[in-house]
Amino acid sequence: MEKDSGFCSDCKAYTDVVLDHRSGDTICTECGLVLEERARSDPITDNGVLTVNISNDNKKAVSSVLPRLHKTLRNPDKSLHIAFESLGVMADGLALVATIRDHAKELYEKADNRKFCRGRNCDAIMAACLFLACQEKGFPRTLKEISTVANGASRKEISRMKELLKKILEVDSKTTNVGDLSRRCCSRIGMANQDMKAVLETLNKSEEVDVRRSPQSTLAAVMYMIAQLSNDKSTRDLTLQDVSQAADVAVATTEKAYKDLYPYASRIIPNWFVKLEALKKLCVP
Repeated sequence: MEKDSGFCSDCKAYTDVVLDHRSGDTICTECGLVLEERARSDPITDNGVLTVNISNDNKKAVSSVLPRLHKTLRNPDKSLHIAFESLGVMADGLALVATIRDHAKELYEKADNRKFCRGRNCDAIMAACLFLACQEKGFPRTLKEISTVANGASRKEISRMKELLKKILEVDSKTTNVGDLSRRCCSRIGMANQDMKAVLETLNKSEEVDVRRSPQSTLAAVMYMIAQLSNDKSTRDLTLQDVSQAADVAVATTEKAYKDLYPYASRIIPNWFVKLEALKKLCVP
């Protein structure tokens, strides 16, 4: 056998590998995964068990690999099963329903079948599959939320994998609608249904004014406006930081968006919610 190094998709790292000249297989010495298969049409077996002739120089390096190698060969989908388990853990971390979790697994399996996962950050790919599954099933999550369960994969990595997956899988996912997020974000801070309705209507009206802020920062600013005008004292007592945290936006970002929207308050906040004179209660930015 000839020793070398190569990238193992199971170990997710470059490891020592050995080339079995007799079978033509390249084998990872860490986990026993067959990295490259060039086996002969008549595999070498002994009563159905794989045998490999190993030179004395390589016996020590490979002796601990063979039991795991047999296990891996008996279960060629081992790496896919591990990915599914990881996806399940990620989904549970976000309290996602089974339909989203299962759809994310379908997307990952399609990507794996197209050899997309080889040599790439699998955690970022799994997180991107979750992101797309959430969008397609109508329960969107932000990249920031997804990244909290992505085992260290950054939002930038997840976003890049998301765009690549959309192309290779021909996924026609829509841009996250801020209206879809509003009810969930409002629920986090205990807003009543009437307040939530006012937030959504204000968001829709805000699209008519020339405020160039991200949808999520606009949502945070609108939530803060409505919170100040609410009939519920506990909602009125919410701070800018409380609202920003609920919307997954930095406080400074919410402040800037609020400052931009404030001049249009009488135009975007529905008059059924508060009368014009009540807008004086809003904090002046």
